[in-house]
Amino acid sequence: METEEIANGNEVLKRPNFLTILCILSFISGGLGSLSALITPMFSDVMIEFLKKSPNYDETLMEETVMLLQAGWGYYLVTFAFAMCSLVGVFFMWKLKKIGFHFYALSNLGLLFAPMLMFDMAISWAGIFLTASFILLYAVNLKFMK
Repeated sequence: METEEIANGNEVLKRPNFLTILCILSFISGGLGSLSALITPMFSDVMIEFLKKSPNYDETLMEETVMLLQAGWGYYLVTFAFAMCSLVGVFFMWKLKKIGFHFYALSNLGLLFAPMLMFDMAISWAGIFLTASFILLYAVNLKFMK
C-alpha cells in the first residue's frame, strides 16, 4: 500500500509506507530533541538536584550526565541547530527530495559526535548503532527520492 502521491513535474512520485514511518519517527525525535535543547539549560540545576536525590544516584555513573546538564547554552544551541537541520532533512525526505538525506545524515552525525568533541566524552555505542541504523534505513529509501 502506497501513501501520499507527490507531484514532481510531470511525474507522480509515491512515498512508500516504510519511508513515511521513518519520517514520522524522525519528526518526533527531532522535535523532542529541539525542544529539549531549548529547555534543558533553563532547568539544568533542578534536574541535577533531582538526580542527586535519587536513591540509585552514583556519582561516577552520572558524571557525564551531570557534565552535559551543566554544559550551558553554547552546547545546547549547537545541539538545537543540528536538531533543526535534521528536521529540515526529514521534511525534504518527506517530499521525496534526496538532499534531505544529506541534511539528515550530517546533522545526526553532528549530534552524535558533538559531546565527544566538545567535552572529550566516551563514545556512545548505542548512539552510534541507532544513528547508523536510521541513516542506513533512509539510504535504502533513496531510490524513491529525486
